[in-house]
Amino acid sequence: MKRTLALSLAAALMANSATPSIVDNPRFKTLGTVIVWAADSASGAPIVSDFILDTGTGATAAASGDADLIDTDVHTVVTGSLIATQDSNASVVGSMPFLIDNTGSGTVNTDSNGDGILTDADSFSAFALTGASDERVNTTQTRSSFYVASNVPFAIDAQAVPPTTGLGLTLLIITFLEVSASIDSDGEINFGSAAQYPHSDGPTGGVDPIRRLSTLFAADRIFEGNQATAESPGSILDQSVRFDLTYTINAANLQGYDLSLGTFDFEVDMIYTVYVP
Repeated sequence: MKRTLALSLAAALMANSATPSIVDNPRFKTLGTVIVWAADSASGAPIVSDFILDTGTGATAAASGDADLIDTDVHTVVTGSLIATQDSNASVVGSMPFLIDNTGSGTVNTDSNGDGILTDADSFSAFALTGASDERVNTTQTRSSFYVASNVPFAIDAQAVPPTTGLGLTLLIITFLEVSASIDSDGEINFGSAAQYPHSDGPTGGVDPIRRLSTLFAADRIFEGNQATAESPGSILDQSVRFDLTYTINAANLQGYDLSLGTFDFEVDMIYTVYVP
């Protein structure tokens, strides 16, 4: 009896050791991807400068842990074109338009062609001065854009890098930012035919109300979407939306610009960071 039991235990041990296991776990996964593009500053051709992979989770861009696989930055374009903003601004010699009040012919608007900037393309008739004639800066807007294609909802943080003193700081305080999304091609390149708004509430869905730039000295979220831009099969262009940035200096808050204040060239760096929250 003892010998039979011993043989049975030995046989059981030999059977267990003779049946190795191989564990395999094939897996295919697509992470959230956000492609950000605008235009090459040299040629004006569309160029992808940010390719963001959802590799983490966070409430802000700094904490998101996402990976940007392209080590360059996107430079915005003039809305409705593929002209990089830094090139277009450098090539146009102009200024904020003036309104001349209390003239012999009423108020004169120096921006005769209505393009929002006073240049040598404007012209107007001679006007008679009165004792009360005075000039004031007209409300001025500047617009720029960038494009996004994604397979996942995403968010955008914005930060203004302020001048430290002087009139530039004053203008920064009274300058406003407005953000909206577009899927309607109206410029030099066709986009959006296979896209949807990045928020289900439309062009301004998920966007913060109009913000003073002075509230953005620290990076803050200005947009959070709730759906991907890609709605149906298509190319990156087809699945892209355009984010339009409108900056407005409110002339009513300039507190009476006078010729004695001289000239100024107000410029501010704005940093937009796209990420998957």
